[in-house]
Amino acid sequence: DRGLRAQKEYLRWFPSLNASYNLRDNLIARAGYYWSVGRPDFSQYAGSLTLPDAEADPSPNNTIQVNNVGIKAWSAKTVKASLEYYFEDVGLISVGAFRRDFKNFFGSTRFRATPEFLDLYSLDDSVYGRYDVVTQYNLPNGVHMTGMDVNYKQALTFLPSWARGMQVFANARAQRTVGDDTARFAGYIPRTLNWGVSLSRSKFSARVKANYTSRSRLAPVATGASIEPGTFNWRAS
Repeated sequence: DRGLRAQKEYLRWFPSLNASYNLRDNLIARAGYYWSVGRPDFSQYAGSLTLPDAEADPSPNNTIQVNNVGIKAWSAKTVKASLEYYFEDVGLISVGAFRRDFKNFFGSTRFRATPEFLDLYSLDDSVYGRYDVVTQYNLPNGVHMTGMDVNYKQALTFLPSWARGMQVFANARAQRTVGDDTARFAGYIPRTLNWGVSLSRSKFSARVKANYTSRSRLAPVATGASIEPGTFNWRAS
């Protein structure tokens, strides 16, 4: 009696177009345009309903939680452009930028349980009518992300023979999101930086790498006393 069968299909085209042009023998311009899709987790379609502890007062963590079975997959259109310069010796440096426009992106919402909602799930208004409902929905307004990246790699051929085969490398990315504060960009990292050095020989190779990530945004914080909507947890850099 409690079984549920759900079926979803995504019957759409997601075209892409990529082009490159040799400005010079060692200088290449690249551009791309493509569509992409982001599907909800499979657990989203289980339609589960988690009830609060009816013996405890309502709180940010004591709510009615519902998986929205009707949520749509988000889609995005991305434009990218980059410029790559190749050194005469082994190595390159490149600079790129992108813009990604999302449609139907996932968001989180919270509202007081209404009689219509409680009737839909056969819940007693006198017991659960005082609790908030937390669920997911598709944002009605668009969200977009912009960013740029820089990549550098070069073989140090000027070193003496005992140090031949050494390379240095570094890359960095910065990005930002603009749009609804309820957008669920969980794990979104605004800035990353990687750098290091490697040594390759016929019988062995060695590499030292370093990585930096700026603070990253996690899940939104449930609103409550002294907590405004659009408040998120963050992971330290």
